[in-house]
Amino acid sequence: MVCFQGVRWASLVVASAACLPWVALASSNLHVQISVGGNNLLKGKVDGRVVLMFAPNGTDPLDDIDVTSTPNKMFGKNVFSFGPRDTVTLSGGSPDGTATGVTGFPLVSMDDVPAGAYRVQAFLNPYDKAKRSDGSEVYLKFPCGDGAPNVDGVGSLMTPALDLEVHGGPQTIKLAFDSVEPVEAFTGKEIGGCSQGNYADTAQLKYVKIRSKKLSEFWGRDMYVGANILLPAGYNAADKKTRYPVLYNQNHWTGGAGSYGYGSNKAFTAAWDNGVVPGTNGTSDRPAPKLIIVAFRHEAPYYDDSYGVNTANMGPYGDAINDELIPYIDEKFNTIAQPYARIQDGGSTGGWISIASVILRPDLFGACFSSYPDSLDFHSHQDIPLYTNKNAYETADGVAINSIRTFQNDTEIILATVAQENHWEHVFGTSSRSSLQWDVWNSVFGVQGLNGYPLEPWDKVTGEIYPGAVEYWKELDLSNYVASNWANAKNLGEVLRGRIYLYVGTHDNYYLNEGVANFQKQVTALGGPNWANVTITPGQNHGGNYQRRETWDYLGLVTGWIADHSPDGKTPLPKKFTRASSRGNKFEDVIRVGGRGAALRRQQKPSVSYSLKAKCGPVIKATAGRWDPGVALRAQWMVNGRASGASFAVKQDDVLRYTSFTKSTKKFELKLRVTGTKRNYEDETRDSEAVLVGR
Repeated sequence: MVCFQGVRWASLVVASAACLPWVALASSNLHVQISVGGNNLLKGKVDGRVVLMFAPNGTDPLDDIDVTSTPNKMFGKNVFSFGPRDTVTLSGGSPDGTATGVTGFPLVSMDDVPAGAYRVQAFLNPYDKAKRSDGSEVYLKFPCGDGAPNVDGVGSLMTPALDLEVHGGPQTIKLAFDSVEPVEAFTGKEIGGCSQGNYADTAQLKYVKIRSKKLSEFWGRDMYVGANILLPAGYNAADKKTRYPVLYNQNHWTGGAGSYGYGSNKAFTAAWDNGVVPGTNGTSDRPAPKLIIVAFRHEAPYYDDSYGVNTANMGPYGDAINDELIPYIDEKFNTIAQPYARIQDGGSTGGWISIASVILRPDLFGACFSSYPDSLDFHSHQDIPLYTNKNAYETADGVAINSIRTFQNDTEIILATVAQENHWEHVFGTSSRSSLQWDVWNSVFGVQGLNGYPLEPWDKVTGEIYPGAVEYWKELDLSNYVASNWANAKNLGEVLRGRIYLYVGTHDNYYLNEGVANFQKQVTALGGPNWANVTITPGQNHGGNYQRRETWDYLGLVTGWIADHSPDGKTPLPKKFTRASSRGNKFEDVIRVGGRGAALRRQQKPSVSYSLKAKCGPVIKATAGRWDPGVALRAQWMVNGRASGASFAVKQDDVLRYTSFTKSTKKFELKLRVTGTKRNYEDETRDSEAVLVGR
């Protein structure tokens, strides 16, 4: 384990390159050696993640890498200080040693790859070194207008895809990186180059991007956030008297697309541009809603979006969007810059961002229409009872906990378990760096570990839950957050009443209905059945607009809420419910609890105490100190600088008593030496202060 910043790991396995695609070795294992074949592909040494794929012969290895359907055998390995003259070798594979060894899915080891014909290709995802303002140092991939893919992103090295035979005996396959994934040929003139994409305006769809001062200070490099602004028909920039409410449509990486299919859905695009919704089934045409619709671009180092809140691992994205980008949009466009006219919506990840934005910033936004949001209550993190279970991958009875499902004729069909999805993610990155779903939740909901990366809530290989790490998730358990701030200075019980609209189906493909049901139960117990508007529809799965409404019908619902809660509406939104005192998720609080300083404060050396009592004689007690959750500890008594007795396993909360292994009555110096180990941490040994024992 490590008590310094920027964990890095062991050296590469280096071998010479060869011209043949494979040669026989004396070893019984399958080896793949990968070198750098092209000039100037690497200008120096890099850290990163190599991903190797064995795909069916004749297919593109990237055609299907999804956990539920991929036919590929995939393996990953970290590289460190990998340079133009180096070669990395992948062989074997084990759940242990994931930081330096090979991790596979669905096969654990490369030795298990069946003999046969394959198309083989490798990728190197290079990391940048970043030193954050809180002192933490990490190695991460910063996306560049590509939405942070888990493999083959901008700047990634790749080998040619080779069709070859795996023999099933001793064999070495030799590959060479020969190209780099280029930056998309953007057409816009936005600042920041490829960061957050770079797009050219159209008549109705405008693009803005700003350099975030707050994010740039945190990351020690220029960081940007952007937005796609869909303007209503008839919008006139010079007409400052005509102003429009704003619907913030939250999503994953949106690229250059407009919300609700604008630009891709011809019927919606034409109706929006014309400002007229065509009648159907004999109904008359009607005016399109007069809204400005904003989709944010906030690809981040851990995922294709930041989740729109301030976090200890990704930094002040909430402040960057809400306190820097939105004021910029209000300055450039004719918006109504009042909470009642700012509505949040979205589904899935966007569903969570939209409800979190209103709960954490009721001073800024009026209401949310959130559909099938990510877990709102971690009593059910998807289907994991996170607060009560001992393992994230199985129940106490040993039954697998599922992650992805579908239904046929109302019969549930499991597509992936939590264990399978986590092990699949592990191929693409250790320390929560896969840019995939479970890993980004670690980054958003958790704090920094001592290694600088997210303090993971469970062991990625075994599924063992670490309650001490889970405890830090409670601040963004939105059910818990609302209940904890119901009647205090934030007064969320009154402030948020009638402002939250939730929808999910009972057949949600990711079990997100469970978190919504728990949230509903919590707020109903506190505020009654009308405190929030919650719709849980039998038989519906993941997807669609709020309450599965047709798009124009849904947009009409939103504009109706705005009209009703405007100053001249039926039920104006009181200003006392949009005061700054109700604001949460302040970055100074987030980083104080979850940043580098907090990680260091969690640590404590072992301690030994000695007292001499008349009746009992010498009493020697010790503790192992404080370590990050999940660190396995082994202790050793040290007498006069030498080991005394055998080492033994110990837990952080154990009170230890020393029993002398010598008959000597002379004074001696006693210490407790404790070694901590944890997956993706470097081993660390700590000594207590010495005490002098004896008369």
